[in-house]
Amino acid sequence: MKLNENVCKKLSVPAYWNSISKPTLFTYLEHLAQTIKDSLQKDKIQSQYVSELTIIKRSYKEMDEQYKTVVEALGNFALRPAGSQHAKVNEKVSEEVKDFWEDKKLDQKLNTLDKKRKIVEAEGIVNFLQTGNERLNDTSKMVHKSQLNFLERNEAKRSRIDEEKEAEDANKRKRERGNINYNEEGLSKKQCVYTTPSPGSPTLHPLPMDNSFSEKENEDESEDEDGVIIINDVDELCFKDGDPENDLKIGDTNVSQLFRKYQNESVKIAKTEGLFVESNVHEILSLSSIFLLAPGSHSNTMINIFGSPLLNEIHQQIAPAQQIELSSECETKFRKAIKQATKESRQKAIKLLLTELSNDETFDENLGSVILKGLEMLPSDRLRNEPSEITLITNYLDYIMKGAFHDADKHIVQWPNTALNESKARKFRGRTKQPDFVVSIVHQFQTVANIFIGEVSPPSQKTNVYKNCCDLIRLGVFMKDCTDFAIEKGADINVIGFQCVGHTIDFYMIDLIEGIYVMVHVGQVSVPASLKEMLSFVDQIEILLDIREIFKKSFNILYNKLCNPNLP
Repeated sequence: MKLNENVCKKLSVPAYWNSISKPTLFTYLEHLAQTIKDSLQKDKIQSQYVSELTIIKRSYKEMDEQYKTVVEALGNFALRPAGSQHAKVNEKVSEEVKDFWEDKKLDQKLNTLDKKRKIVEAEGIVNFLQTGNERLNDTSKMVHKSQLNFLERNEAKRSRIDEEKEAEDANKRKRERGNINYNEEGLSKKQCVYTTPSPGSPTLHPLPMDNSFSEKENEDESEDEDGVIIINDVDELCFKDGDPENDLKIGDTNVSQLFRKYQNESVKIAKTEGLFVESNVHEILSLSSIFLLAPGSHSNTMINIFGSPLLNEIHQQIAPAQQIELSSECETKFRKAIKQATKESRQKAIKLLLTELSNDETFDENLGSVILKGLEMLPSDRLRNEPSEITLITNYLDYIMKGAFHDADKHIVQWPNTALNESKARKFRGRTKQPDFVVSIVHQFQTVANIFIGEVSPPSQKTNVYKNCCDLIRLGVFMKDCTDFAIEKGADINVIGFQCVGHTIDFYMIDLIEGIYVMVHVGQVSVPASLKEMLSFVDQIEILLDIREIFKKSFNILYNKLCNPNLP
């Protein structure tokens, strides 16, 4: 049926009436069942059906099709006596309508039962969870207590194992490292003896650096440095007096005789107490005939045998006197450039110094190039964080060493990571053959000899006494080996060495005198870490100039021998 808009507004379910051509109670109920989710009430719905039919009937005239249709539907819904000619079963009690309502009753019962079941299940779950949580809490408490007991027992067991392992490692270190075989562990005496080329020197035994001062390959360097090194296996080592004519004397004092006495005393200490790296640097070096002299740093054993006045006198006679003074004109202009860089403009100061260097050769001779590089590279103020060893070398040390000792065609500054050729005869391992710094002589387009050796430790290692003592011992042995190499070539030279710890450089010179390798401290220089610190560096340039003079003299002697080996 097609109903007008005004009629549709009066109806509860206009969609049904517009979609059906012949309305019946059953189709009306089916439509409501599909569109309404709530439960349907039988009497209310059937009354609504009749009411809507009546509304449509009243809205149309008898001649209208809509009127005729609803009248017929109302007739089907009306009661008729049974047995009459037009008797029909009342639509309210038809089989299909009865079945519809029966289905709805069943659906309602099922929905009710389902809701009850869900309620029961929910109540059961809640009870189950409550009971389960209570039991779980009780169980967790027991498990937690059990775990605590287990952890306590396990920790006690682990602590006991660690203590046993630590004791075992200590015994192992004592066996492996505490008892160093000074005679190269089973090698024949002939093999382990190292003879210096100097005729007046006694037979020498090599320092046991293959055991005590070497870092084992593929091991962390700190592991070796944490151990305690004791030299105590020197049973066959003995230093005997030679011909007094070949001894070093100062006045009426036979220094060589006292030094051999000192060496034998060092052997005695090694046998009875052991020589420790941290406290017996001088004694350890003496076993390789190296006589270390640094004013204010003599060992007690040295003082007992020589006496402080004699030690200072030996140092004074062997250490070179100051020979070169910094030009007053250069010093004035250096200071002017540094002040200009710190207070006005770094670039203007650099241009000023470049002009002076290009116009006056004396500026370069007085290490003007070093001052220039410092102006270019150093920060205005010292950086708060400490530099690593590589940074210390590249940013603070390299330009000083190259400015003072580098000549690309004659002698070159190197920071090698390779073994020192002069020490290859020794049975060293690892870094014991590798100095941090060398200056190598260039001959026939290759480096052939080293006459300047250096060891470097960053500021973080200032308090590492063991490492710094090891470096000083290594430095002495390297310098001795380089001296022996030069003597084999017929050149009597002074090999130079330095030990840099943080921003402080200590310079040493070694001189072979009547069989004794006298290693003397020749000066100390502070490496500037900022432009402001360069003013104090200017005060120390004369030390570098003196060391450079010793270096040049040694270079000329050895280089001439390399070029003319047969000349006297």
